[in-house]
Amino acid sequence: MHLTRRYFLKATGAACAYLGVAPLLPGSASLGKSWTPVEAKRGRTLVALFLRGGADGLNLVVPYGDSAYAGLRKGISVAAPSPGGGGAALDLDGFFGLNPRLGALKPLFDDGSCIAAHAVGYDRNTRSHFEEQDTWETGVVGNTIHSDGWLNRHLATSTGHGPIRAVSIGDALPRIMQGKQPAYAVRGLEELNLPKTARSVDPEMVSAALEHAYQHTAVKRVGDATELLAQSANTTLDGVRQLRAVTSGPCTPSAEYPKTDLARKLMQVARLIKADIGLEVAEVDLGGWDTHQNQGRGGEGQFGNLAQQVADALAAFHKDLGERMDDVLVVTLTDFGRTAFENGTGGTDHGWANAMFLMGGGVHRAHAEAKARGETGSRKVLGQWPGLSREQLHQGRDLKHTTDFRDVLGELVTMHLGNSNIQKVLPGHEFRRVGLVS
Repeated sequence: MHLTRRYFLKATGAACAYLGVAPLLPGSASLGKSWTPVEAKRGRTLVALFLRGGADGLNLVVPYGDSAYAGLRKGISVAAPSPGGGGAALDLDGFFGLNPRLGALKPLFDDGSCIAAHAVGYDRNTRSHFEEQDTWETGVVGNTIHSDGWLNRHLATSTGHGPIRAVSIGDALPRIMQGKQPAYAVRGLEELNLPKTARSVDPEMVSAALEHAYQHTAVKRVGDATELLAQSANTTLDGVRQLRAVTSGPCTPSAEYPKTDLARKLMQVARLIKADIGLEVAEVDLGGWDTHQNQGRGGEGQFGNLAQQVADALAAFHKDLGERMDDVLVVTLTDFGRTAFENGTGGTDHGWANAMFLMGGGVHRAHAEAKARGETGSRKVLGQWPGLSREQLHQGRDLKHTTDFRDVLGELVTMHLGNSNIQKVLPGHEFRRVGLVS
């Protein structure tokens, strides 16, 4: 029997679907040979939260101090901080404020555990959801078709400290984790240990069947595609067993999570971190950010509801992990920013530069080090502000970028994960220190 990629997807994909795990797929990009794997920092975890659709950074981290802001967004702007509070921005540094629905994050900004980077992007943004999600997930500008994810390239260029290094909580393995190194997409940890009566198929029976099939069809020629697929299937099944072992016992979070899908996903990431299985990178998604219409004024409407989901879930995650947050870093990613001005349907269109949130121990350490150096300025929002007046906007419509997103990602890989092979993880870029994490 000749095993094609399509057959492999059908066979392992169908089997793993009810197990709640996406199959591991061979990657396509080559790293070359001029590098040596480095040992990643023990116990560190990077959690990527992808806000799919292009979140409006100007209404998440509000530049109320820019005199042009309110005039550009007469129907959807967030009011400047005021003694009355209600619906106004939560002041951060006298110029920027948080959307009022992000209130759960305000104490973390105040104690140095959370930071925002503003005006982040790059100079070839196409404003296409498909292309820009690919760019942010591969870390490659231009031709991303044959590229694997930058988180997978981190795995490929470093050695870890446990059996499960990469997990996404979701239905499919996101591009950011696709590549030659093992990574798993799990719909829900609770599904891995449902009793047999709750399933249409016995997982042990299907696992045994897959093993039997691959043992009898694998061709033993080095480099043969069939052998590679068989190895991938075996790795996938081994990962399923290990994940099921982790989730076989009871687990009580140390915080009460909101009843939202995002909170559920982050609670499961926290559980895997606590299990000490060597988890280095995790990914979760939250969609719905393509707010072309009826975005809502200030903290109201669809946008405000999404913002509160993020803040409440992240605050619970931070509380749940407690001291473990010293070794955990959360970063938000999104397709692109939104137009500086609102459109005619009460929303915003695809734009340019944006804001990113970072939360965790690395942020807190950088804050403490800056204070020890005698720096007195606020570290709640970093990045050179380009301004919102018409002549300061990109093409007269968008926030310009002053920080390259690859500089932020590079800092996460080198400073937090400890991988010095940054030119292999994020190729073709000359890196500049941002100073977000330490």
